[in-house]
Amino acid sequence: MTSKKGFIKLIEKLLFRLLYIIIFFITIITIMNRMLTSKMIHDPDIDLKKNAFSRETNFIPGFPSDFIIGTATSAFQIEGEGNTEWKGFRGRDGTLLGKAIDHYGRYKEDMEYILYLGNSYRFSMDWSGLQKNPFSKLDEDVLKHYKYIFETLKKNNKKVCLVLNHFSNPGWFIRKGGWLSKDSVDMYIDYSKKVLDTFHENIDIVNTFNEPNGYAFLMHISPEFPGSRFSLIRWHKTLKNMAEAHNKIYDFIKEQYPQILVGISHAYMYMEPVSKKNIFQKMIIKFADRIQNEGVHERFTKNGKFDYVGFSYYGRLLIDKTAILANTEKGKKFLDENGLKHDDIFEIYPEGVYRNIKFFYEKYKKPILVTENGNSTNDDDLRIESIYGHLFFIMKAINEGIPVIGYFHWSTFDNFELAYGPSRRFGLVSIDFKDPQLKRTIKESGKYFHHIAENLTLFKY
Repeated sequence: MTSKKGFIKLIEKLLFRLLYIIIFFITIITIMNRMLTSKMIHDPDIDLKKNAFSRETNFIPGFPSDFIIGTATSAFQIEGEGNTEWKGFRGRDGTLLGKAIDHYGRYKEDMEYILYLGNSYRFSMDWSGLQKNPFSKLDEDVLKHYKYIFETLKKNNKKVCLVLNHFSNPGWFIRKGGWLSKDSVDMYIDYSKKVLDTFHENIDIVNTFNEPNGYAFLMHISPEFPGSRFSLIRWHKTLKNMAEAHNKIYDFIKEQYPQILVGISHAYMYMEPVSKKNIFQKMIIKFADRIQNEGVHERFTKNGKFDYVGFSYYGRLLIDKTAILANTEKGKKFLDENGLKHDDIFEIYPEGVYRNIKFFYEKYKKPILVTENGNSTNDDDLRIESIYGHLFFIMKAINEGIPVIGYFHWSTFDNFELAYGPSRRFGLVSIDFKDPQLKRTIKESGKYFHHIAENLTLFKY
């Protein structure tokens, strides 16, 4: 009996692998067929040396009076593991997630920094703390905690962007199959409706999901998240369920609270070939676009159920045989030898945010919201330079008449940066992880960002 079951499992594995190979080759053939008939999403005729933060004449440096500018966080990355799938997780540097930066315990102190850094705040809440079981009432004590945050923001005239799901889920949700389960949509909708019914008066914008393409990718294509494993079938099913959940909660919000703007935050990398004549590099970009960029994005936009195009942007991915990243020795060497600025992970390419804005507006004709942008670096001068560069190109888009409604910097605080742990520093507020008290200190980049947000004017650094 045991040997029979083992034989059946072996056959299943072989069939799945055969299916993956077939899907891969069908995709490659499709891409090759389209290479001659379709236009590259991004213009490859770009000088690789040109990633300087240039300034232009005839440029109005003031943002519109209703421009949204602030910072962003994620609940489990600052509050801690809760009762999520991240419980017990250790970063690559060996650091236990635990309470992260203990924001849940120090939220009143942290609100001072949040209020200082802009006219808005993008954040998520701990679903596992708010809802202890499927379809149960929301926990009253946890509601009081978040009520203070919402009311403090509104009392200080700050815009609120609430992310309903940002890379973490309750343990009970995961045990029931997570986003692979046919019940995942109903469980998410139940939680979201209860949150919206409670806090709708204090919410201006909703991201139904943070970077669903990133979540599915790090769960089932390049496994890094807790409980992840490679599976194209699981990747597809995860995105299918998330897209269905997005559509349903969009309908609910538009029926009940139509004043709230609704969309997702899509992780969008700007990709270019190292050589514009290299067909192989172009094929990689086409393939990546289909499985990670617009091919996934269209699952959430095809029904028109979004009020704005929200995307995160961290830099340009140059494509050689693989993506060139600064967190590899080979990638860092290439960027340095070619004089291309970079942080600890990505090449810093501010013009990419402008090109993405242009692409999305030309395609969808809807307002644009930059939901995340920032740098992993201990070089605060580089962070200041990057803030200026990205806001410069956002202003360029606005000057051209594109309705860019806002910008959120990632992140308010140095936090537990996913698999990297606290070794990657994105914050405008420094956290001393060696200090038992996790001392907070505003960085010079935070003061610079405050100066821009306070005056809605782009000042030179």
